[in-house]
Amino acid sequence: MHATIASPIRFGQLLLDPGQVLGAVFSMPWVSLILAAIIAVGITVTPRWRARTESRARLAPAASGVVFARYSPEHRTLGVAAIAVIVIFVAENLITGYALDLNGVVSWWRYATPVLTAGIGVAVLLALIATRGSTPPERPVLSARRTWLSFSPRIGSVGAAAALLALTVTTLLAGLASSNIDGGPYVFLEIDVPNETIDPIRPWFYGWAYGVPVLICTIALVGVVIAALHSNAARPFLRPETIVAEQRERRDIAAGITRITTSAALLALAGAWRFIADSGSINGLTIQGDGRSDSYETFWRYGEVAAVGGWMAPALEIVAFVLLLLTTTQLWPPRYDLESVAGVEKSAERETAW
Repeated sequence: MHATIASPIRFGQLLLDPGQVLGAVFSMPWVSLILAAIIAVGITVTPRWRARTESRARLAPAASGVVFARYSPEHRTLGVAAIAVIVIFVAENLITGYALDLNGVVSWWRYATPVLTAGIGVAVLLALIATRGSTPPERPVLSARRTWLSFSPRIGSVGAAAALLALTVTTLLAGLASSNIDGGPYVFLEIDVPNETIDPIRPWFYGWAYGVPVLICTIALVGVVIAALHSNAARPFLRPETIVAEQRERRDIAAGITRITTSAALLALAGAWRFIADSGSINGLTIQGDGRSDSYETFWRYGEVAAVGGWMAPALEIVAFVLLLLTTTQLWPPRYDLESVAGVEKSAERETAW
């Protein structure tokens, strides 16, 4: 006897259904990257972005060089980290998706890679802040106690927390819904055939075998991000006259950290939602043998929710790539104009960027 699982997307339907064609196109992350690049370029040429870039704190000639020297390596590290997340994520998808045959392989790294890469990038930044960026002040400045939230952008922090929470909850729920066979890895989803005594269908699924590495990398990322934000905020200021400019620099660095963190979580979440949608969308089983063919309808009770997640996955990828591309602009930190500091502090306090 021969059993065939009915897929919800057939080639003939793909040619006729524009919605499915669109879904197939957006299942490729590099398409999301192209759209994100267009959006990011559009953002960087808007008057608001240009005004924000040009409103850098202004220092006297004696102070501008030392602030630029202290913070520009950290900006460049964030830019390189953002590029690394993009390149490694796209390269991994292209290699494992087209160059390698991973049939039957639990390729857990596909979902842990963006989180791991972001964690390594932030860890490098943390090391840089702890060594070169935390030198003793030239003239000590008394100020209020600062924590990892002191310079963190409110919108960016909420977005990063929401993305990390969504990834964690998705991974835990998918792990609980997964199953194994004879003590093997948890990589299956059991879909029962209603009113029949035949065995359930077991498609591959985003189970514990995939989720545990993602959870480990997520916990490590959260730890290194909090440490980096705290080190960025708590280190002493250089001089009294550089406080305004250094506050602005630390806000920009904290914003870069939250962007990378949010993007990594969204990329992993998009992959998980797409995987779950593919597994939960199976809608039939055909058994052939002894000169006859029997067809059965099947459905997963959370299949509709999974399908919505599958359609949202490209949007998550686009948002993630836009944030990463905006972070790459920190590769070219602007130098300060040698003018007065008047009016800069009020502008810095209104900063709400990611």
